[in-house]
Amino acid sequence: GPQGSIQIKVIRGDLSEATYPSPYSLQVVKFDIIDENGDGINEPGEHLLVHNIRVKNAGGMPSPEARSIHLLIQGTQFLEPKALEPLELPRSIQPGQEVDVPGVLRAYIRNEWSEKPLGESLNYVDNVQLLAIFHERLNRPIPNFCGQTQIAIRYPLRLDPPTYLDCVAKGDRVRFKWVVHNDSKKSYGIDGILKRITATRLTDPCRFFKLALAADDKPEEATDEIPEIEPNSMITIDQDFSVDENTLEFSEGFLTLELMLADPISGNLRSITKHRMHMQISGVYSLSPNPSYLLVVNSKTPNHAIHQIIVLLRQRLHTSLDIFNLSLIGSYESPFTKENVLKSYPGKSVIIFGNNFPFFNQGNKDPWDLLDPWETGLLVKGGTNIHFAGVGNLEGLKKWGANATFPAHDFTAGAQSFNDATVGGVVMNLRKTYHTALTSDNVVHRFGVKKGLFKTIQKTVDSAATSAAKKLNKNLPLRRFIVVPDLEATKEAEKMGGAIVCEGVPKNSKMAASAGLFPDSATNTISYYDMYFIISCLPFAAKAKMFWNMTGKSDATGIPCDIFYTG
Repeated sequence: GPQGSIQIKVIRGDLSEATYPSPYSLQVVKFDIIDENGDGINEPGEHLLVHNIRVKNAGGMPSPEARSIHLLIQGTQFLEPKALEPLELPRSIQPGQEVDVPGVLRAYIRNEWSEKPLGESLNYVDNVQLLAIFHERLNRPIPNFCGQTQIAIRYPLRLDPPTYLDCVAKGDRVRFKWVVHNDSKKSYGIDGILKRITATRLTDPCRFFKLALAADDKPEEATDEIPEIEPNSMITIDQDFSVDENTLEFSEGFLTLELMLADPISGNLRSITKHRMHMQISGVYSLSPNPSYLLVVNSKTPNHAIHQIIVLLRQRLHTSLDIFNLSLIGSYESPFTKENVLKSYPGKSVIIFGNNFPFFNQGNKDPWDLLDPWETGLLVKGGTNIHFAGVGNLEGLKKWGANATFPAHDFTAGAQSFNDATVGGVVMNLRKTYHTALTSDNVVHRFGVKKGLFKTIQKTVDSAATSAAKKLNKNLPLRRFIVVPDLEATKEAEKMGGAIVCEGVPKNSKMAASAGLFPDSATNTISYYDMYFIISCLPFAAKAKMFWNMTGKSDATGIPCDIFYTG
């Protein structure tokens, strides 16, 4: 059928009538938002102001003349409108007419009601909407009025994550720094234009540190007040602290850094950003006169694992243990010898924790990334036992270990070198030496090769090298050799060549690895799995001495002789 139509008839109080094609429809055209203190930041604790409100009647009849319509800001999670401060909309707005609403609407920006996660800054996006409500009798909002604008609720100041060391030693004096940004249009601080107190607060709840700026009545807290920070600028703050000498070595300490800013209304200091700095409290490395073990740790080595090894070696086995922290020193260089610290432990046992750890500003590293494989191979060849504990990257360790099997050679003959006209003579001389007599020196041997009847010199030498390698591995199965052509010995005119025998790390040398983290224990008792690897890297002579020291001991730590004699 034909399209229908509707008309609205209004009968006024004086009984006059008016007909309209559609109802009135009030809509927000625009409004402006400013913050209360004019710094350009909508901050919790201050008021948000809405002004320059323009409303249009998009309907077909005038808005009511007899009833008042009030405007308010729509309440949200953060916005609390001032219900007692509404604005009244002009009455009888004609169809198509736009009017300005005089006055300013206010809404209180609520303070945060729960603590943010550590390191996070407030940056909440909210919508500002307006409500038009019949003030009398109906007291309900007019539909489709609102119009909305997004705002960001945040603080005018921002604290960058502090720069600090994740490992410090007892007695160390350390300096770390942080940066505070002012993202607003006005200066902050007690000397700033807003006269609002701004400060950073450092807290040491465990009392592991001595804070330089701490008050006598609050030694665990240091507040550093910022006099003034200019608009759209930043300020760098540094502070010193020392590690208490009485702190237990290899414990975890932490400091809490907070950015404090006075509330815009009450003036009370409140925390707006919080960072926590975790630090490993390390012992100081010292070289013992006669050590049995060297333990190499880093900042991410579990402290309970370190204490389990300390209890096992120092208290239960009564051995001498030195501890070297890679994260504290930054390399394997000994502060005493200025050489690789492993060189101070020839023929001893070295335990290196194989966990991945942050290496200053170079990203994460494995502990063997800082260790020369060839130099380590020479130490192992000289009788040093090395165990990598708690390894996470086994494939990476395997690749590194392959490079340590044959240390670098300069092919210069030394005191232990044998030179002979034939490979048989070299093998005979090598069989007279025992692998325990080997030192960490680079050892190379040479033998001559005569040109074959139907082969070139090169092919003859290659064939002799392959044959020599098989013969050496057969006659000396516990030792490791490679054989390569000696280019300097090749003499085409004399139909002579030569080969070089390089001796690597013996096959019965101890360089082992264990995977998996040490299980935590309230009594610092090490698991049997980890205990086995740690004790097994002791030299046989040391294990035999410990065995006989334990046998027949009369107190509870010993084992009666008859138990051993009876099997």
